[in-house]
Amino acid sequence: MQEENRVEKRKRSGTRNRRTRSRAPDVAEADETLSVTDWAELPHRALMAGHGQVLSDEALLGLFAEAIGVAGERGETLARVLHTRFGSLASVFAADTRALQGMKPMDGTTIAAIRLLHEAALRYGRALMGRDDILSNRKTTLDYLFSRLARESVEQFLVLFLDGSNRLIAEETQTRGTVNHTPVYPREVARRAMELGAHRIILVHNHPSGDPTPSREDIAMTRDVSRALALIEVGIADHIIIGNGAHMSFRDSGLLDP
Repeated sequence: MQEENRVEKRKRSGTRNRRTRSRAPDVAEADETLSVTDWAELPHRALMAGHGQVLSDEALLGLFAEAIGVAGERGETLARVLHTRFGSLASVFAADTRALQGMKPMDGTTIAAIRLLHEAALRYGRALMGRDDILSNRKTTLDYLFSRLARESVEQFLVLFLDGSNRLIAEETQTRGTVNHTPVYPREVARRAMELGAHRIILVHNHPSGDPTPSREDIAMTRDVSRALALIEVGIADHIIIGNGAHMSFRDSGLLDP
């Protein structure tokens, strides 16, 4: 009799489990039945189902905090503090280490995790530029350059060396300068282009002031580099200046020599 009761209990338990499993929607079912508002209220499921775009920057920062072990109220506080201080997810991960230090409840582990994700994003961006024609896919290039330079406190001068299909061969920082000037050496740019077998290059630098308008020195320097490259039959595809949320393209503005 006792054995029959145990068998009957197992049967009932199995039936309940099957019913419970049948009521739990899988990702595909959820994808069809949940609205944008539903996804935003279920951040973990939204992210796993490929709907991260519906989540706010602060919600994503909360998930980031939880992923590195800062959960509950501390995680919510961390997400709120970062979003308030920097204004956006992109700005948080592009923030300088010095800007992150001293903020509560930040610690060394959290800062290291932010730097790690920023570096991973930059490497992913460089990988895309090495695969595609970056002159045709301007958005990918600009997204990368903003992540790379928009929050730098001093001017940096980069060169993107491209192959015959306009794919990235290498990105190199030629010089770092002051808040409003960085020296550029046209012969050095030409030498590296020749060593790398580049067909053309893109010059890039940032304006920490936030205004991407080129100075007279910027225009003169671009012409000097163009002349040095012409001697080895390498062209300048563009010179891009990165500001705060804005950029300036010499090519689009008609400032490149024909």
